[in-house]
Amino acid sequence: MPSSLGVDELEGFLLQWTGFAPLLATLAVGILAVHVEGRFVIAIPMVFLCGMAVGVGLNGSGIQLPYIHVGLAMTVILSGVALWAAREYPVVISAVALAVVGILHGHADAQAVSASSGPLAFLLGVLLGTALLLGIGVWLGLWMEARTAPSRVFGLVLMVVGIGMLGGAVVT
Repeated sequence: MPSSLGVDELEGFLLQWTGFAPLLATLAVGILAVHVEGRFVIAIPMVFLCGMAVGVGLNGSGIQLPYIHVGLAMTVILSGVALWAAREYPVVISAVALAVVGILHGHADAQAVSASSGPLAFLLGVLLGTALLLGIGVWLGLWMEARTAPSRVFGLVLMVVGIGMLGGAVVT
């Protein structure tokens, strides 16, 4: 039995920090959690993590989602639009939308598991990395607050990066 952090967990943890889609989308989810009516700051990130677990389960069950990279780019674009619009969003709509975002990102993360790595350890690292990024996103959201220039600028950056990702996904 290994007693320390393994390579698989570290690879999963770092996956969230090294790609545009997981990094930006996860930060956006944390920021959006602060922009939800009633400030469900813990519930929204938990819904996202549960959605990721469902996406991982779908992939592990052999259910493939078509055009996954287009979907990932769209999640970044739509997260940017939501931040740029500078509104507070209803809880139920936010929870459902961010659960779907989590499903797409979890499914894509599960595709990154190599045949030689331990899938559970890898995915545990993914969830831990995601939870830390969500916490940073919530902190940024509390700092930025809805309807402020930094929040809107970050939303604009997300839209531009997402459009670039969408272009790359369509070309490949």
